[in-house]
Amino acid sequence: MDLQLTIHTTHFGFDYDIELHSWHKKLCAYRVFAAKPKELLEGGLGLGLNFITQFSSGAEWLAQIPKQYLAVTMAFPEHQYQLLWLAANSEQAAQLLLIRPLILVLICEHYPIDNAKALALSHLGQRDILNKLGYDNAKATLKFIDKLSLKFERDIEVKYLKKLLDKTMCRYKVFKHHHTINYATISLDNRYPFLTCTKLGHAIANDKNIKRGPLRACLADTIALGLALGINEPAKRIGQLSTLDELERLHQQWIDIRNATRLSESRPVDADTPYPQLISSEPNFVAIDNYDALLREGMDQKHCIAVYHNRIVAGHYCAFKMEHPQRVTIGVKVNKRIGMLELDQISGIRNAMATNETRELVYAWFARVKKTYMQRFNHEPELRA
Repeated sequence: MDLQLTIHTTHFGFDYDIELHSWHKKLCAYRVFAAKPKELLEGGLGLGLNFITQFSSGAEWLAQIPKQYLAVTMAFPEHQYQLLWLAANSEQAAQLLLIRPLILVLICEHYPIDNAKALALSHLGQRDILNKLGYDNAKATLKFIDKLSLKFERDIEVKYLKKLLDKTMCRYKVFKHHHTINYATISLDNRYPFLTCTKLGHAIANDKNIKRGPLRACLADTIALGLALGINEPAKRIGQLSTLDELERLHQQWIDIRNATRLSESRPVDADTPYPQLISSEPNFVAIDNYDALLREGMDQKHCIAVYHNRIVAGHYCAFKMEHPQRVTIGVKVNKRIGMLELDQISGIRNAMATNETRELVYAWFARVKKTYMQRFNHEPELRA
């Protein structure tokens, strides 16, 4: 029985509706126009099939697709229809979907609007498919794919994997000693490749309770501090650490050295220049208005806000301190050319993440000051100087 389903895409501004045929009719789909013959849909839909249940007979239409195929493809909504179409039209593609779905996803990534070419490619051997797509096709590639423990909850996961599998770099080979490879592992490798296969890298990837935002801030801050202090190869120094506690201690050590150095060095020539008052202070949002106050803020909060001195003097940045309900430093970027403000950071002690309550208060404050600043920008030409 051919259970058809019509998706009324004309309601969303398209000049056609989409007609979907049943699994038993190989999931053929057509663009149906009002004034001309319908056309075969040559590729994917570009969205998942969950929304189909809102249509009459939608749940029934989905129910005739084998459950195991639906379960696997749910993780790839952008390619779900095309993956199912391949499985419906090829036993070999159907087996590949269940055994190594990522390879079929890579085919859809390459041919999102050409089902015929995607189908032809799916009939090749797995290593031949990888080779045709520009990925390394060694046996080690398949072993790497089998180690993946990804849920594909983020679009970026497939992008990371495509970079790792690219035959010109074969970056995936650095994971050959890993038993399993999760999102934290590949994400860390993409941003901080020097940590891959280190004790610290393993500690970060395997810590399920770690807060990624503060971790990224800590790593970036530590590298910037090392460079500012003239440390030889700060990334290599970080890569020699074994635990997150060691990273935090090194970070704090370099902050202390940086702040002590600033205090002992001769003051900048513009150290006594008052900071531009682009945003007025409020009782709980106090503007940091000079170099010495900025230094104290960095020492009190154990972070390196002092590196923003030159940008603040130039009117490209503003720094504030907030006492309640949490002690945080707030940084705001200033685009003097177009009068735009951007909330850059809300940092607790040692760059700790702000609580939800604190963030909500800061967001409300920032919405007010941004509106006020834009009004001033439009009426006070000196703000553009």
